Amino acid sequence: MDQLRAELDRDRLVVHPGVEKHLGEPVWQLASGYLAHPGFDRAVLAYCRSMVEASAFRWPANKIFAQKMRYITCYMLIGMWVRFDEGTGPAPTMTLLQTLVPGSARQVSDLISGLRAGGYVVAEQNARDRREIRLRPTPSLILEIARSPLAFIAASALLEHHPLREALDADISRVCRLIGRSTTAFQSMDVLFTPFETVVDFTGRDSGYLILCAVMGAHLAGALGEDWPLALTYDALSQRFQVSRQHVGNVLAIATTQGRLSLHGGRIGAVESSLLQEFSWWSAGQMAHFTMLAR
Repeated sequence: MDQLRAELDRDRLVVHPGVEKHLGEPVWQLASGYLAHPGFDRAVLAYCRSMVEASAFRWPANKIFAQKMRYITCYMLIGMWVRFDEGTGPAPTMTLLQTLVPGSARQVSDLISGLRAGGYVVAEQNARDRREIRLRPTPSLILEIARSPLAFIAASALLEHHPLREALDADISRVCRLIGRSTTAFQSMDVLFTPFETVVDFTGRDSGYLILCAVMGAHLAGALGEDWPLALTYDALSQRFQVSRQHVGNVLAIATTQGRLSLHGGRIGAVESSLLQEFSWWSAGQMAHFTMLAR
């Protein structure tokens, strides 16, 4: 780990606080290599472009990714289903799901009811025990939850030139297993989420993470001399992410009130180096995590 830290110092890559103690982990060794790659910023920009594209889904799917509790609930349900399907875990029931996710039992129940009504989750009765109702995620739910992981894998392909994204696009069961393995890793030791306080703060708000991707994408596009088509006005962001203008302002206040970034006339102004550093390390960690699992 000391050698890796020295190499990062040599390459002038400041390690994000909270990550340094995990640098010996294979995921962060790969992530550090991504960060040192000369094409890293363009890869992150490609990821941001993918994440801010207008969604073709309607409620509930267009809201699933947009808030941490709902996303994690669906993410964990897929993991439960994969382990059950592989014979390594119990049946994915509502009761079990409610014990694994951060929301209240009522919040989880209401979300699953909406997903069932929308055809994104199927409730199946156990033929041997009719009291047991199993929750099965459908391909449309799996693909929506895999949207960010697949975009990160596509971004890492710009640095490694691997065919993993194409293979995943051709096999929904492989995408499902990818998410399942990710939930197992997350439950065993979270070295990819909690170190990133600002990112976590954005994910706690409806469409907050997507708005963060829009802001960081605009900054990277400007730094690289590329076009960024999505204006950062309250109107443009509220329309794209289906939230109110007031909500957009509240989300952006996470960073603007602290002087971590500034916006002028729908364009990005200054971005504090620590925020860019945090988003860069977050992105590198996610790229490494999902790329390693997809191999």
